[in-house]
Amino acid sequence: MPDIYTPDWYDAVVKAINGRVEQLGDVPTGAWTCRIEIAGDAISPYVSAGGQRHFLVRIEDGQCAWYREVDLEDDGTELDYRFQGPATIFDEIAAGVLDPIDAALRGTVKVRGDMRFMLRQAELVKTLLEAYADGVETTWPEGAPPYEGAAHA
Repeated sequence: MPDIYTPDWYDAVVKAINGRVEQLGDVPTGAWTCRIEIAGDAISPYVSAGGQRHFLVRIEDGQCAWYREVDLEDDGTELDYRFQGPATIFDEIAAGVLDPIDAALRGTVKVRGDMRFMLRQAELVKTLLEAYADGVETTWPEGAPPYEGAAHA
């Protein structure tokens, strides 16, 4: 079991995504890149209060080509989607405590990008999110969500 937010965990998420995508019948062609921006909220122990973590994910023909943490907010990578939200919410999604679609619909996670494409590819998007939320058995060395004092959307 990899620790959350480590290179081994990112690799495990990629494998989980690709394993689930292989089970889909009709996977869209093309490629897209998204950035996940996680803001420290003084609740999650994995992002300092006021700090941020940034991740890039590349999907090519339905498969996850890579998922990695990056240092800079804007490293010049051309983005198709951007997901932004508080660390506690992303921790809860990764732990399977919070549904990622509910978080986006409620505005707890802000989504920017071509929503028409995302809606047309609902089965793929759902599969990707499910793999992230419950596809990897994760170790939480500093405590697992839900956290005491966390407000749920």
